[in-house]
Amino acid sequence: MFFRATYQGLNRYVSRRVAAALVDDVISASFAIAWKKYSRVDSPSLAWLIRIASFEVSNAQRKAWRDASHTSVGNAEEIAAPGLDDFDGTVVRATLACLSTSDQEVLRLVHWDGLSRVEIAEILRLTPNAVNVRYHRALKKFENEMSPTSNTITQEEIQR
Repeated sequence: MFFRATYQGLNRYVSRRVAAALVDDVISASFAIAWKKYSRVDSPSLAWLIRIASFEVSNAQRKAWRDASHTSVGNAEEIAAPGLDDFDGTVVRATLACLSTSDQEVLRLVHWDGLSRVEIAEILRLTPNAVNVRYHRALKKFENEMSPTSNTITQEEIQR
């Protein structure tokens, strides 16, 4: 039951963070660890499972980086793109890349993974209030980067 209830959410989380070829491995490793700890957890949830997966994602990213630094043959696989539609997300992804890793993660957890602030708090080991503060700060930074005037000098700055 737990597997069926959480698989899709975990798959979305992992697919957006590792190369397509590694998704199944990361998900499998995450569930293997979860099964070992399942009986010792008061209320296993998707947030708890994502917390486990976040470590597996980090391990997969480090391994991919090490492998890439030792191999120069072939192209690196792209992280899975969101569904096929008219909006390809290039501008959003480029803007997101300008933010810090922690800002990127909180925005992804809210908007891509659709998690609640309480679930995100559990994943990041923060209070829901701290998640809200981080989210709003990250969103403001994102909006500033997206703004067409973010890279222009204002009249006040010229006069200083």
